[in-house]
Amino acid sequence: MIKPLARLLLCALVLGASPTTRACGYDMAWDNPFQLSWPGSLDIAMATSAAISTDKLNPIPAIMGKEGFSRSYQWLNQLRASLKTTGIPGNVSILLVDSGLWSRLRGKQTLLLQSHTQGPVEGDRVVLLSEAAIDALLAGRLSASDAVALGVMRIDEDAGGVLLQRLDQALAREIARR
Repeated sequence: MIKPLARLLLCALVLGASPTTRACGYDMAWDNPFQLSWPGSLDIAMATSAAISTDKLNPIPAIMGKEGFSRSYQWLNQLRASLKTTGIPGNVSILLVDSGLWSRLRGKQTLLLQSHTQGPVEGDRVVLLSEAAIDALLAGRLSASDAVALGVMRIDEDAGGVLLQRLDQALAREIARR
């Protein structure tokens, strides 16, 4: 009879780490935040710091580990639900620059949220933003267009600004329902 700890170790060895996951700041295995940066992520971090300093954004308490990931996952899932109402197709990769957490919205008729992805897939629209920015967007304190103008959010590969427009519409509709 195998002891419970031995069973757990055997399962871990057999299953291994998923090839589609990547360490982020919530895993506490990310010792250099600039190692996994994406072009423009440092600009977002600096703009966020400036916006917090000038009271244009509220500071967000840093939460690490499982609790921090859970908070971010809730934000991302709320964003997914808002975007789902616009009928916009997936293929959107989102980077929370504070933690280095990549997530992806995919699907055509139903948006699915994948977290801990490797980063954008070819053809994805790429959204870079901070935790303070996503919190302000979802709370209705900041529109997506204002977030881009403030420099705390950036959307790459968004032909004609369609994703930005739909994001503004979805968030406004969500705030109006409350």
